[in-house]
Amino acid sequence: MDGFDDLDLESTRPIDLNSETLKPGSQATPMSRLIYGVAAADIPAVEAQIADNIEWGLMPYLKVLKGREQVMSWLKAGSADQKEPVMITNAMSKDWGVFEYWNIGTLSDDVINFGNANHWPWPKDPKNLLGEKYKVVQCFVYHVNAEGKIDTMRQYLDTQSLWAQFK
Repeated sequence: MDGFDDLDLESTRPIDLNSETLKPGSQATPMSRLIYGVAAADIPAVEAQIADNIEWGLMPYLKVLKGREQVMSWLKAGSADQKEPVMITNAMSKDWGVFEYWNIGTLSDDVINFGNANHWPWPKDPKNLLGEKYKVVQCFVYHVNAEGKIDTMRQYLDTQSLWAQFK
């Protein structure tokens, strides 16, 4: 038993804060516009959501990306995978928001190359992972500035469950 046999991941249900914000392709919040922009590889839409001085804390890597250039390099790489995001929570109150979703995708050559360049701890030779599907829950807590652009975001991702899918 691996400790996960009792988890029914398919039964995860969204918090019913506003069902309109959970519809596929939702444009209700800056983060839903950003995530769906990444999924559609709509780079101008993604760039329109972030402040020049954005700071992105990636957990569990303990890595902090600072500035539009660093953040966009990661978001552009993410847009290379075929994405099918499924929202769980998409809520905002004044200038803070929470965005939780199933990040479902197919691993692309671009992301493998990007991961190698950033020393990702692949569970096996990533060349053998090309075309593999993955599904992992991610949660972002974020802040928007007076212009409504994301200037701070913290991403929480269980990389162990992600890597386990590739073993």
